[in-house]
Amino acid sequence: MNNQKFTKNLIAIEIELGFVRIPNRYKNLFPNTISKIKVYLGKTKESHRVGYNPKHQRVFGLVKIFRSRKAKPKDILEIEKLSDKKFRLTLKKLKPQEKEKSELSREEAEEIIDFSGLNTKVKGNIVEDKIKDLILLYGQGLLNVYRPSTDIEGVDLIVKKKDIFQPLFIQVKSRWKLAGQRSLLFQVNEKSFKPHHTYYLIGAYFDPKQLELHDLLVFIPTKEIKKEATQIKIKSREISYRFTVPLNLESNSRFTKYLIRKTDLVNKLLEKFDHLEEVLK
Repeated sequence: MNNQKFTKNLIAIEIELGFVRIPNRYKNLFPNTISKIKVYLGKTKESHRVGYNPKHQRVFGLVKIFRSRKAKPKDILEIEKLSDKKFRLTLKKLKPQEKEKSELSREEAEEIIDFSGLNTKVKGNIVEDKIKDLILLYGQGLLNVYRPSTDIEGVDLIVKKKDIFQPLFIQVKSRWKLAGQRSLLFQVNEKSFKPHHTYYLIGAYFDPKQLELHDLLVFIPTKEIKKEATQIKIKSREISYRFTVPLNLESNSRFTKYLIRKTDLVNKLLEKFDHLEEVLK
């Protein structure tokens, strides 16, 4: 492929808002400052002045173009650089059978879906809510979930089983990007981390391709984190525990044993409650 030309599949949010997210490997074709660029449509001489923002790697101002061409998700947009700040855009419609085969990879989705407007707290709350919903839905009335009024002990969710007054405490770690494109990297600060047999960490990846939690979760006792994670120093003072979990049940990583399907989360929690009931007898 000519290095001045590339193609990409459009997604719904791009069409709706009238922008195109330029993949990292092609951003060098575009200006490195906020600029107005000229785009020619297909083989015609029809041109439009649109904008480009290098920070977000977006060509924007394309709403009318997409609407006039009746662009649909998964249609192919070919982008060719003609000269400095001049580009040709050619929209290619896919046949129905071709659309079924045309899927965004997770890496492409991470590049295209822009979560920059969400701060860390909001992202954490989104994932915590989804974990809470999983527990309530699959718990079928056996489990209830509470949130602490303050977050000073690293506990995000408190789970109680019906008629059992010893709860389980959960720290939720959310990840919105994969480390090395296939693993979850977690870091726990020692100051807010007090391992206990009723305290567990749930690690979840929010998949931008599905706009949903990934099918696999990390479910690990906090006591095991202290035993198995790598201890590191930050700024020569603060100590943290760091560990990486590949999102692959076939991985040889020592942390793979803590990887579960999200549909099995409630079963794991019930196992822990069964153990607590034996201890409390």
